[in-house]
Parts: sequence; C-alpha cells; structure tokens
Amino acid sequence: MTGLDKSRLIELLEYPRQRILQSMELNQCPHAGFFNHTDMQCINCHQGMECTWMNHNDETIAVDQKTAEELKQQLLVAVDFIDSSLSPHHLSRRHCECENCTWLKKVQKALNISAG
Repeated sequence: MTGLDKSRLIELLEYPRQRILQSMELNQCPHAGFFNHTDMQCINCHQGMECTWMNHNDETIAVDQKTAEELKQQLLVAVDFIDSSLSPHHLSRRHCECENCTWLKKVQKALNISAG
C-alpha cells in the first residue's frame, strides 16, 4: 500500500489505546492485560480482542517497525472498536464533533476511505 504516512498512522494509534485501556476490566486479570494465548482464562475472556490488540499496539511495541499495511489493519480493528462503542445518536456522524467521531474522521482521511 503506497501513499500512507506511517508516522501519521502511528500517531492515530494513541487514541484507541486510551479508549481500549479505559474500557478494560483488569482487576481480575491474572496477566495484567497481557493476552496469553495458552491460558484458557484468556482464551475464554470477553476482553480477548482488546488484550490482543493492546499487546500488538501499546507504547512498548516498536510500531515503527510495522509496515504501513500492518498499521492500517490495526487501525481498522481500532475503528471497529470505537465505532461499536458509539450510541445510536451518532448515526449522523458527519456533524458530530465528539472525540470518537473526530478520531474516526481522521482515520478515514489518513486511510483515504470514504465515510460510511
């Protein structure tokens, strides 16, 4: 994939990191949010997607080593997460200026995708 600004894509990962961490319930997690693909408790946990995403994209991961295509795929997963957290009144997002909708618009622009 050409034309994608990797530094911009990396910058866009910051917002979903914050939102995903805020949504996670880690007080009962034996791994403190680090997904363990061999632990049945992790495999059956309702936060598996969030933990897996964070384990691939948090601040300690060298995201600058990822390709633009890999970053794009991680952002698309984050878009699904943010989009799923929106309430029904966000159906007319074109005019919404909340943090979620603003971030979604930035990602759409960065990835050159049209608004849904």
